[in-house]
Amino acid sequence: MLTVAGASGAAALAGCLGGGSEDGTFVNAYTGNPADLHFNTSGVQNYRWPAGRSVFAPFLKYSFSDDEFLLGALEDLQIEEEEVTLTFRDDLAWDDGDEWTTDDLDVQLELAEMSGSSIWGYLDDYEIVDEKTARLLLSGPTNPRIIQFELTNFFVDTKADIHEQFLDQDVSEFLQWAWEDPVASGPFSFVSKDEQAFEFEQNSEFYNADNVDIERFMIESYGGNNAQHQALMSGTDVDASPSLFAPPDVVDQFPDHVVEVQIPAKWGYGIVFNHDDPHFGQRAVRQAVAHVINRQNLVDNAGPRSKFVTPSPCGIAPKDQEYWLDDWQDDFETYGADESQTDEATQLLEDAGYTLDGGTWQDSSGDTIGGQYNSPSGWTDWTTMTNTVVTQLNDFGFDFSINTVPTNDWFNQYSNSNFAMGSLYWLPGGSRSSFPYFPLRYQLWEEEIGGGHNYREKAESEQTIPSRDGGEMSITPLETVDQIARQPNDDEARPYVQEAAWHNHIELPFLGLVSKHEQSWVTDDEWSIADEDSTNWQVKWPQFWWPHEGELQYDG
Repeated sequence: MLTVAGASGAAALAGCLGGGSEDGTFVNAYTGNPADLHFNTSGVQNYRWPAGRSVFAPFLKYSFSDDEFLLGALEDLQIEEEEVTLTFRDDLAWDDGDEWTTDDLDVQLELAEMSGSSIWGYLDDYEIVDEKTARLLLSGPTNPRIIQFELTNFFVDTKADIHEQFLDQDVSEFLQWAWEDPVASGPFSFVSKDEQAFEFEQNSEFYNADNVDIERFMIESYGGNNAQHQALMSGTDVDASPSLFAPPDVVDQFPDHVVEVQIPAKWGYGIVFNHDDPHFGQRAVRQAVAHVINRQNLVDNAGPRSKFVTPSPCGIAPKDQEYWLDDWQDDFETYGADESQTDEATQLLEDAGYTLDGGTWQDSSGDTIGGQYNSPSGWTDWTTMTNTVVTQLNDFGFDFSINTVPTNDWFNQYSNSNFAMGSLYWLPGGSRSSFPYFPLRYQLWEEEIGGGHNYREKAESEQTIPSRDGGEMSITPLETVDQIARQPNDDEARPYVQEAAWHNHIELPFLGLVSKHEQSWVTDDEWSIADEDSTNWQVKWPQFWWPHEGELQYDG
């Protein structure tokens, strides 16, 4: 048994708050229009995590510093071979004064099943034991860490008397629902939102309210990374930026009281293909793209201080590949991590019936390979990597134009399958991406864009692919990935990880290019912050977890 141990207009607004600190107000800089965003954590298209993590208590957190799981809303977690017992805190409550009970959890788990949550990939059923205890019944022996990592993605964000209305509706109604006025369970209560900012206040009903020394908590909208850089350079406009890429020359301009917290991201820049596209639906074309792109160039151009390439695009986070692939690793195609393998790409396209005509690759009908390559506006490092990718591809003979759009539109285009190929993060991110089940399943299923890359049907079908010995092998990708979750330990999971990763690096449902360390920023001139040797130092994210633990205190 395993037990878990215990923006343009924004700067003016910050100024009128006294730099965010004079009255105990903590100001976070963020990119995005709050007026367009909501608090339905399952409606991922217009949900954003900073606002959600302000108001919803986490079940469990993970410390990268100590490789340790930390309890949030859970009082205790017991994991046996085929059974998980969740015991929630007696003082867990909603900010409207209602007590949290397992009635809320019951609705949450039902909605999770309806919406295809990954936890149901290895969960047969569950039982409500009492008002604070529930039992998850697993479909078989399961690696305890996968349960823990899965639970780090759960928050107390479902209130029975509000959410139960969706149990009898089509799941699309729930996924499209915009929850505008949330009932909070976490450190802060929602006050208001507009185009400039989210505003929150201290939640007196929060179980750790005595730890929270912040009267007013703001998430202010900035126009992009550059605007956030300027705000931090000022030394007075904001108190933090939860996740912000900053290159060395910018970091050198930050005042001494702006503190960087680097956290393994298990996230990064990649490419998503529309598998219904006449060109990119072909494996040979996807592999040609992989061969052409020099991944090291992306890192060199966009941020070698915090970024690094993936050794092989195979669906597993770069720093975890050696451990999981083991003696298979040398057999994996690298596609040229630090070079553009144009000869290999040329051979693939010619074998697939394409010809190079006037410097552009065309199919037998004269249609060129390319289209609009989508990229999110305001993400400066992604803009640089997109420019690098498109330049490399077009120099080889593809025909791409860059389509830079606001983040919401970026997601919409993918959700509606209105694209051929474009940039998208290839790992779901966070601690759970340390366990290969999550990123491998994400690339097959991709709930965040509603499966808009059109790989789901293929993922559930038997495929024939080249094998390691030069022959052929049959695999049903989703079944193999789901087997990873059902194994009691890493050694028994590894053969399934290897097979799923082998399929991934050949089929390329996504193309993983770059990963990184997250750069999170907080100021310590008027705030006391966690020590670097604290277990809480590398927990995502400091601005939301440190108040939970009493390690972000006002000193003004």
